[in-house]
Amino acid sequence: MKNMQRIIVTTLFLSLVYLPNSISAKTYNEAPMLAKLVEQGKLPPVEQRLPDNPLVVTPHERIGKYGGTWRQGMRTIADWGLVNRQSTHHDGLVRWKLDMSGWKPNLAHKVDVNDDASEFTFHLRKGLKWSNGVPFTADDITFWVNDLVANKEYGMKYAPSDRFMAGGETFKATKIDAYTVKISFVRPKGLFLLNLSIGEAGQEPMRYPFHILKKYHPKYNKTNLDQLIAEAGVGTWPELMGIKGGFYNSHGLTADPRYHKWFPVVGPYKIIQDPDDSTTELIYERNPYYWKVDTEGNQLPYLDFQQYTIFNDQEAIALAAANGQIDFEWRHICTNPKFRPLLVDNQKKGDYRLIPTDYTYANEIAIKLNLNHKDLVKREVFQNKKFRIGLSHAIDRQAIIDSVFAGVGEPANMSPLRNSGMYRKSMANQYVEYNVDLANKFLDEAGYSKRDSNGIRLGPDGKPIRIAVDTIAGILSDSGELVANDWRAVGIGAQFNEIERSFHTKRIFENGHDVVFWSGDGGTRGDLYLNPRVFVPTSPFESEHATRWALWNQNPNAPGAQVPPPKVQKMYTLLDDFNAANTQEGQEGLMNQILDLVEDTFHVIGIMFPNPTCTLAKNNFRNVPERLILGWSYPSDSPVGVEQFFKE
Repeated sequence: MKNMQRIIVTTLFLSLVYLPNSISAKTYNEAPMLAKLVEQGKLPPVEQRLPDNPLVVTPHERIGKYGGTWRQGMRTIADWGLVNRQSTHHDGLVRWKLDMSGWKPNLAHKVDVNDDASEFTFHLRKGLKWSNGVPFTADDITFWVNDLVANKEYGMKYAPSDRFMAGGETFKATKIDAYTVKISFVRPKGLFLLNLSIGEAGQEPMRYPFHILKKYHPKYNKTNLDQLIAEAGVGTWPELMGIKGGFYNSHGLTADPRYHKWFPVVGPYKIIQDPDDSTTELIYERNPYYWKVDTEGNQLPYLDFQQYTIFNDQEAIALAAANGQIDFEWRHICTNPKFRPLLVDNQKKGDYRLIPTDYTYANEIAIKLNLNHKDLVKREVFQNKKFRIGLSHAIDRQAIIDSVFAGVGEPANMSPLRNSGMYRKSMANQYVEYNVDLANKFLDEAGYSKRDSNGIRLGPDGKPIRIAVDTIAGILSDSGELVANDWRAVGIGAQFNEIERSFHTKRIFENGHDVVFWSGDGGTRGDLYLNPRVFVPTSPFESEHATRWALWNQNPNAPGAQVPPPKVQKMYTLLDDFNAANTQEGQEGLMNQILDLVEDTFHVIGIMFPNPTCTLAKNNFRNVPERLILGWSYPSDSPVGVEQFFKE
């Protein structure tokens, strides 16, 4: 550890010495509902359920009390982006500090890093258990790393994330003993621990229970694997593993096994009423084997249940919140500006408070044309830079700000934020002017000056250029409809549709989307460094503008991978060098080279800088900080410590 400070020294990073709290309790306390099960002989005593060294949590306000239900609102059954941050998925090996200033131990009570940050040795808490009582050990980690991520056959179906690669090779895991595992890269990976703190990669190490999934792997099942494959109606064991164990970024699918009762977790809550039971409400209950306690030895979480009521639209969730029926939530409520007057006016009646919340995003809305479209004609049109510039100039951003954001906001294309230390005025301002004449000029120069009898421009195949502007509800659909109108005004056959999120997700997986409207990540330095997926296409799912280039970067031989142009390949090379850089100057210099290419290629269109937002909390809902962070690299609200929330 002595040289780790020179490996990563940016303002964002890193907490190298972490001194956990300790307690003197020889015995521990537990929730009454669990004590009753112990008395009935249905559950082991709490001392046997906790690890030898449980993580001790210092409450934000005070020691809580047991009992109660945390009520939230989901928008349709596909709204897993809410659930997976708060219930099961984001208690990883390490975790963000509250202020996003660095990492701290979590499932692993200690991490040793070698001098060049190419080897990371994780010391798991002895006695850790899955929610079904089975030990969580180094075998679970090595199975995930060696038998799945680094397995070439599995990688042909589910390409490994670049977060788990360095120098073009995936990482490897070595089991030291039952509770110690070493993960190694072929070159330095200085940001690895912070990558394990974020939304996507952070949930991976503890989501593949070896004791359940080994029977779906040819290395461990020599008897009836073919039978299991046939019974599942698939053709290969990787497909079977994807059904039974999920896969990287499968959190967007209702079919993900983690959303079903039979699949164990290590997070604070486990699902007990799943999508098979109800389409109107999901119920989670406390994990009896959860491995954290407060400073008085009380096993966490404090709350007994989480209740997710499934609504059809955001308006219904906002009304429920204003009526005091939501206990704590930011999603769908404060993030839509049109609901803020309702929320402000009803604070007394609803008995709640609004907590200031800061975005990590670079832009309220990133407009991502599908540059890798399976339709070759659309692919050619969307990859034409002058076409994208013309569409950008055609957008009346101020009209969107006035209509959707209550007149509050500043037009901007994609750029890191002003206070990030990486801000580029030239990026934020390029092609941002609303100018129909200029838009038409660029679209003409792109080669699409000819129009049909309806005034729609003709593409390279002589047919009208049409774009399906399909968005999910909320500010995305409100903005999408206005953008579609603007594009039609310059001769693009843009058709707006508001679609359900599960269909939206399915379209992206199938590479059948024309354009995606979504929040634009990469605003703060930390978000940019760890989650550059909007600037550089790194995610085969969430870099929706170039998912097949991202797939190529992870595995050039993967089915569906497309060879990116030289400038994008250069981005990947620089990003790999960036992840290996061992000084602040080196990291910043490489990121600036990447941003030079991003600015030059102009793949993604923005609307405006993000406005400050808020989080709603009932007045009796406690242990909530006075200011919060909202982002995906900081997977709100998990780093806040949802296990310590309680009701007075």
